[in-house]
Amino acid sequence: MPKTAKREPSVISTASLLLIAVVLLLVVIVILLLGFRLMFGMMNGLTGMMGTGMFGDMMSGVGASNFSTQVSIGTSESYANALPQHVQRYANNNTLLFSSGNITLVILAMGVQRAINLTHELPPPYDSNSSGNAFVIYGLINPTLIVPKGAIIHVEFINLDSGEYHNVIMTATGPPYQYMPMSAMNGIVSMMPIIPPADYSGGYATEYNYTTAFDNSGAYWYLCMYPGHAQMGMYGKIIVE
Repeated sequence: MPKTAKREPSVISTASLLLIAVVLLLVVIVILLLGFRLMFGMMNGLTGMMGTGMFGDMMSGVGASNFSTQVSIGTSESYANALPQHVQRYANNNTLLFSSGNITLVILAMGVQRAINLTHELPPPYDSNSSGNAFVIYGLINPTLIVPKGAIIHVEFINLDSGEYHNVIMTATGPPYQYMPMSAMNGIVSMMPIIPPADYSGGYATEYNYTTAFDNSGAYWYLCMYPGHAQMGMYGKIIVE
């Protein structure tokens, strides 16, 4: 009888395994990029919806929005240390106390070092990284806001950063936040699109206005939803009482 040739088991070469790994990695990257674009497409698609329609009613309940208003850099910076009559500033514990039921809240977004230069104050320890970003509100950096229950809050958000995109959302979910802080969508109170950095050569910044309210007492938080910003400390606390 003729001898049957012994069949060698098939072996996947190292090059083939490497090719498969590269393809899988590319698939993962594409999925992540699509998810990233979808999330921010949804957020930017909310332009003009805050405070109006079903979604606005769910998120803030009151008010209106105005996207892509231009404001001069000089005017924007003048808000950094302004203090309305209905606000008391306590720099020793980085707190702002609001006594009115009708609040104008001007929030400036920028790099931490720019915030220090404008206010001559220091950020909270959790946002002390000089390469990070911060909010400036009436002379303080990422302050705790104490507001009356049921107060109507007119948010005027201005991005004074020279190179970073920012926004601000308000939520019942506190830190720590991940690079993609999607957990902050739990207990959301209000949100807005991410807006572009200031044009310092042209002398103007982008402003976004909307109105919201806190109908229940308790602890809330404001933060930037742009990836990595809240994780590095771009957030502050709101106490409603």
